[in-house]
This record gives sequence, structure tokens and C-alpha cells, in this order.
Amino acid sequence: MTTFPAPTSKMRRLYQVSWAIVAYTIIIIAWGAWVRISGSGDGCGDHWPLCHGAAVPLGGSVKTWTEVAHRYSTALFGVFVLAQLVAIRMLTRKGNPARHWVLWTLLFTATEALIGRMLVKQGLVNESESLSRMYVMPLHLLNTSLLLFSEVMTAESVLFGTRIRTHINQTTRRWGFSLAVMMGILLGTGAIAALGSHLLPASSLSSGLSDDLSVTSHPAVRLRILHPILGLLLPVGVVLLYSVSSARASHPTLRAMYGKFGLAVAVMVLIGVATLTMLAPTWLKLTHLTMANILVVIGSRCVFHTLRPPPSNTAPNHS
Repeated sequence: MTTFPAPTSKMRRLYQVSWAIVAYTIIIIAWGAWVRISGSGDGCGDHWPLCHGAAVPLGGSVKTWTEVAHRYSTALFGVFVLAQLVAIRMLTRKGNPARHWVLWTLLFTATEALIGRMLVKQGLVNESESLSRMYVMPLHLLNTSLLLFSEVMTAESVLFGTRIRTHINQTTRRWGFSLAVMMGILLGTGAIAALGSHLLPASSLSSGLSDDLSVTSHPAVRLRILHPILGLLLPVGVVLLYSVSSARASHPTLRAMYGKFGLAVAVMVLIGVATLTMLAPTWLKLTHLTMANILVVIGSRCVFHTLRPPPSNTAPNHS
């Protein structure tokens, strides 16, 4: 069995920096949503990675600088991830899962950039009604969620990757996988709902429902009703998962994590209801998206610490 040294002060600082990168990611995602909501997606035309052929488009409009700021913030994120990879390679021993997860983080960072390029080069921004946009936007949101997941797994592995990985019974695995799929579907339909609301904002609940049911509406508008319906099923899935994995959560730390996840789901549902009934004002759209990202982060921590629980956990393994 491979043994690992106790975390050093450098490892603890790396852990803190890794979590700072997670927080920075959530801010970037929210800023990217603002780029779409504010109609700044074509602020640089179809130029990528340069903006109107320049690294610094002097004299550009507000829309241009909104888009440029987002691009530079994401470029800086890429630098952070590369620096994190180097630090992890220097400070961890072979076999530490942080080395594995930071590579996934780098991969999803690259795919995130490629998806952003696709949106710009194919003009899938602002008021574009291309059907391709209806497929790319969910892919974009799912990729950012996988990026967040890999970042959290990287950060937790830095400090806690030396813990022995525990066996998870098949029932818990199935329910956990089912919940992950449910969250993936919710994220995908959420992206479609956001697109539908962007293309055809509702002036009232009744007019919005009428647009949803109209055969002449854009497919994203007709499908946006799926998201709130499916969103109400998420708490059910969480309760079922907790019921089959309650033995795994016998440790106070794990119970607290599961509790935070359940609370985040409840808050998410309330924000979703408010977003729907208040006809999706900008501040609620951004709040809704940010809460979704926080939910992914909390869920990712639950996954990590279920697989690698605190050393004092005395709960028996289940086969």
C-alpha cells in the first residue's frame, strides 16, 4: 500500500489557492452570462482570440470591452491552471489523485475555450436563432460544470488525497449516478430555458405559457417549460440518494456536507420558482446560475469525501 506524508504548509497554501481558483471560475461563469444577457457576445465580431484584429481594441464600444474583459479573464484562468499543474507536480508525490484531476481541469479548460470560439466564429450570440445554438449552449454549461467538478476534486485531493479510498456499494453508486445524470439534464434544460427566455422574454406567466405551447415559437422557447418541471424532481432524487447512503454519512463532517447539499438544493428550487414567477429579471438569472454552480461545487465535495472520508470515520464499508 502506498503511503503519503502529512500535508505541509506549502500544501495547505496550495489548497487555499486551488479553492481561490474555484471561486474565480464561478465569477468568470457569471461574467460570461452577463456577456450574453447584455448583448455583448458579438462585441468583437467574429474575431477570435483577437478582438477586431487587435489584442487591445482601442476606441471599442462598451459591448466590445465587456467581451474583451471576459476573454482576458478566461485567459488569466488558463494561466492559473497551468501554474497549479506545475505546483502540484512539484509538491505532490506520484499517486496523489491531484495529479490526475488537474489534468482533467486543464482538458475542460481547453474544451471551454474551443466552445467559446465556436460561439463567436459561428455567430451563435445575441439574437441568433440558429438551431446549433440550442445544442451548443447546453454543451457549454455542462462543460463548465465538469470543469468545476474537476477543480473541486483537484483542490480536495491536494490536502486529502492521501486518505484511503473506500468501497461504495452498488446501490449507492447507482443512485449517485442517477442523481448526477438528473443534474446534467437539469443543467442542459436550464441552458435551453435561458436561451428561450433570451430570444422571447415573457411579458406575463400566461403569455409565456402561450409562447411555450405555440407551434410557431422557436424550439428553445417551446422546450423551456421542461426545466422548471424537472427542477421539482431534484429534491426527490437527493432524498432517495441520502436514504441509501445514510450509513456512509455517519461521520459528522459528512453529515454536514450532505446537509449543505440538501439546503443548496432547496435554495436552488426557491430561486428557480422566483425566477419563473418574476419573469426572469437579470439579477435573478445571474443568481440562479451562480447558485447552480455553488450546487455543483457542494455536490463535488460530497462525492470526494464520500470516496475518501475523514480518517476518524468508523462507519463500516458496505459490499
